[in-house]
Amino acid sequence: MKRTQQGFTLIELLIVVAIIGILAAIAIPAYKDYTIKAKVSEATSISSPALLAVGTRYSEGNLKDTDVQSDFGLATDTSITSHYVTSVTAAGTATNAATVTTVLQNVDPSVDTKNVVWTAACGAAGCQWTVSGSIDPKYYPKK
Repeated sequence: MKRTQQGFTLIELLIVVAIIGILAAIAIPAYKDYTIKAKVSEATSISSPALLAVGTRYSEGNLKDTDVQSDFGLATDTSITSHYVTSVTAAGTATNAATVTTVLQNVDPSVDTKNVVWTAACGAAGCQWTVSGSIDPKYYPKK
């Protein structure tokens, strides 16, 4: 009498486990990068008032290299915070140029206490922003 198969063979189960292992090895690092990038993007929204203040100060013709936080009408740097941001600092760096620096926290050990820096070069076309900082460039927020 012929017996019918009643389940999976050991080799079939091992193949499934191997496939799941390969997918996990690819997906977990990609997901970690994705979550770090999402948390770092909060720096953009928290820094938006400072970015706007730099642009406003330039359009009013008042942007100078000696500008500090109070010249932009902003609260102290450590009072501008969120779950992922420790401080936001705006400063004039040259005539018609400024930086806004955001220090990160609670993101990931590889990113915590590091910063994202927006640099403005202002001219006839307005302020052009570039993003830099001490974090890995793959985590930079969009410009």
